[in-house]
Amino acid sequence: MKKSRFFVTLAMATFFGLLAQAQTQFRDVPAGHWAQEAVNFAVQCGLIEGFPDGTFRGNQNLTRYQAALIFFRLYQTNRLEDARPECRLAVERGAQEVAPEMEQLRQRYEALERTQQDQAARLAALEAEVRRAIEVSQQAQALQERLAALEQQVQRLAQAPTAPQPQPAPAGPTPAELQARIEALEQQVQRLAQAPATPAAPQELAALEARVAALEEQVRAKPDAARVAALEEQVRSLSNQVTTLQNQLGELRQQVQQPAPAPAPQPQPEVRPLPPAQPAAVAKPSFYLAAGAALGIVPQPSAGFFDSSNIAVSGAVGVRDVAAGFGLRAGVDYNLGTQALGVEAYLTRHFSQGPVGFYLGVGARYLPALTDPVYGSAAVGLEFNPQGSVGLFLEANPRFEPGLNFGLGARAGVKLNF
Repeated sequence: MKKSRFFVTLAMATFFGLLAQAQTQFRDVPAGHWAQEAVNFAVQCGLIEGFPDGTFRGNQNLTRYQAALIFFRLYQTNRLEDARPECRLAVERGAQEVAPEMEQLRQRYEALERTQQDQAARLAALEAEVRRAIEVSQQAQALQERLAALEQQVQRLAQAPTAPQPQPAPAGPTPAELQARIEALEQQVQRLAQAPATPAAPQELAALEARVAALEEQVRAKPDAARVAALEEQVRSLSNQVTTLQNQLGELRQQVQQPAPAPAPQPQPEVRPLPPAQPAAVAKPSFYLAAGAALGIVPQPSAGFFDSSNIAVSGAVGVRDVAAGFGLRAGVDYNLGTQALGVEAYLTRHFSQGPVGFYLGVGARYLPALTDPVYGSAAVGLEFNPQGSVGLFLEANPRFEPGLNFGLGARAGVKLNF
């Protein structure tokens, strides 16, 4: 024990110079006492708290448990890190000596914490139970109020005179039976309010609420004088409506039985026979004959435009409209200089039947004197028919020879229309 006190005294002396001067907190440590500063240091560090009567009892022996408590509090202050190594070693040796007591203190501290947690849980459960009891009490009070209202309604039904009913109402509980059931329910509610709250109380309360709701429904279903009067008023209103409908039906029958006036004769429109349909005129193909002279323009002839080798006599026969407005034309020409004979054929389209007309044609020419005797040709022309059957024509003839050679000729002459 003396060894433990030595280590404790050494530990307290280690930190003696770390705190300022303070007044003694114990009655038995007077001012100026040789251990006053050490006692103040231990108190301020939380190592010693003294006894409940406000004394320090410095002359009393220190138990191992008290020494272990001092070391335990010393470790909690985290002040050993600032101490000198030899002092820290001395404190650690003292702590090792009272290690069993420190372990017992730790276990007691943990047991106290568990006890405190258990008490907190029990307190929370008690609070929840109290709240549930308060809710049950409030619900019981509400049921009592509903039962009181039902009792008053049953009394009014029992005192009201019985009105004649057009049809017998279904049999139901009498007011006396309802009164007895209400009294039984009141007794159950009172027992429920006086009994302590239990887990089964909410279930009983729910069942009681269901029974009260059923009782209210039965009370509402029982007819009273006011409801009977309202039904009689509705019957009278329906009877008046039926009478009104019968009167309207009689008026309609009278209107149906009266003969309706004959409608005034309406003037009939005069119908005239249509003239017999004339057969549509069928357009007949119009033939024509043409005779004239042809002249080459492109390429330019070396001997001149009017040389005999560049002039040909031509003739043609054609039909203006064979099908869909298109016609056909076939012709021959004879070159005066070369004495060559050529043949041509065109598909034509005439765009006017008046004194002045315009026509287009596309076709081919055959000239045996050439190396490639067949080549494409076209016709773009104007015709003048001042007399109707006899007219004049002027046309240009582009031609497309093999080898992409382009040529152009012109012709003019007389045309006979049939």
